[in-house]
Formats: sequence, structure tokens, C-alpha cells
Amino acid sequence: MTEKETLLDVQGMSCASCVHHVGTALRDVDGVEKVDVRLLEGKVLVRHAADTSVETLIQALSEAGYDSSPAAA
Repeated sequence: MTEKETLLDVQGMSCASCVHHVGTALRDVDGVEKVDVRLLEGKVLVRHAADTSVETLIQALSEAGYDSSPAAA
């Protein structure tokens, strides 16, 4: 399986509970292998299958109550 990494900006994370919710929402997406939530940066790094779209990751966060977008390179 080919993997890739996606860095997302996540708005609204303010505490350890948010980190848990964001991590859980992304780990539940098919194809996600690893999630690294960076609370102080407001970012999350997701390692996932190449066929898992960024839009799918953003949708999972939206359903969990967080706005997100691809981070600028």
C-alpha cells in the first residue's frame, strides 16, 4: 500500500480533550495509519493510504466539530 502524509490546519483545538477528539475522528477514517495532533501549532499530521483523499480527512474533522484545511507548504 502506498502511503502519503497530509498536514492540516485545524481551528478550534484548545485542550487535551480536543486533541483526543481530533485524533479519534481521523483514526476512524479508513486508510489512516498514524495521526500526530499538534495542539500548540493548531495542526495535525496524518499518514494515510494514497487513495484516502484530503477531502475525506477534512470531512471527518468537520463531523467532529472542527474546521480544517490543508496547511500551507
